[in-house]
Amino acid sequence: MKIRTLTVLAGALGLLITVPSPVNAAAKQTVKVYMTGDCADGQAVEGVDEDDCELTVNVTPKASRRAAVLEVAYDPEDPEWEELDSGKTKNGRLVFDVSAVDEDEVWMDGVIAYRVTVKKSGANKKVVSKVYKVAYTSADAAIDDEDLMADIADETPEEKKFNQEMDKAQENNQKYNPQAGNQQQGANTPPTSPTQRAGMFNQACGSIAMAKTKCDAVIAAKNGVEALAILGPDAEKFCKALSKLNGGAELSCKDLMPKIFG
Repeated sequence: MKIRTLTVLAGALGLLITVPSPVNAAAKQTVKVYMTGDCADGQAVEGVDEDDCELTVNVTPKASRRAAVLEVAYDPEDPEWEELDSGKTKNGRLVFDVSAVDEDEVWMDGVIAYRVTVKKSGANKKVVSKVYKVAYTSADAAIDDEDLMADIADETPEEKKFNQEMDKAQENNQKYNPQAGNQQQGANTPPTSPTQRAGMFNQACGSIAMAKTKCDAVIAAKNGVEALAILGPDAEKFCKALSKLNGGAELSCKDLMPKIFG
C-alpha cells in the first residue's frame, strides 16, 4: 500500500523519477594510431632521411585522457615487446618520438617493429595498434645497395606527394610536441642549391684541411648517403664545420645532410 500511494502521489504532482546512470559510464571513444616522418614509408636511410620518426595517438572526443605505451621489438619475426616510452593524451593527442639512433648516437641498422598500446579506461577497452616496421640502413650499407641508391636518386610524384603529407602532419604534431618543434626551429638549414652547396662545402673542406680531390668528390655527390660514404671517418668533423658557417650550433651529419640535399 505504501508503494502504491507513493506512485499515485508522484503522478498527481507531476514528478519525474529517474534512475541515475552508472558512475563509470563514459562516452564511446575512437582511437587512431599512425606513423609520420621520413620513416612512414617503412625505411630510414642515414644521410637521406631525417631522424624525425613519430607515432601519434589520436583520441576522440578530444577531452578524453588516455594513457598509452610505445613498445618496441628488435626481432619482428619473433617479437618480444618492450616498453620504450609512455604518456597520456592531451587535447586528444599524444606524440611519441622514435629515434633512428642508439644510445651512442649511431644510426641503427636492420628492421625494428613498433606498436602502441592504449590502456583501458572505464568502459573503453584497451586498444593495440597495428605493428609498424622500419628498416634502418646506415650510410655505409646504403652506398653498397645499388637498388636503394637508384630509388633515392629518382623521387616519383607519388613519393613527393607522400613526403609532403608527412611534412604537413608533422607540422600539426608540433602543436602537441613543443620540444620537437623547438629542436626543428633551432636547426641550422643551409642553402640547398648546387652552387651554394659547392661554396659552403669548399669552405668547410678548407677549415678542416681536407684534400681537394676528396672535397671535389663530396661536392659532386648526388645525395647525403654518397657524400657520407666519401667523407668516411671525416664525416662528423666536416658536418660540424659546415654547420658553423651560418653561425649556428654544431649539427651531426644525421641532422645536417638531409637538409643540405633536401
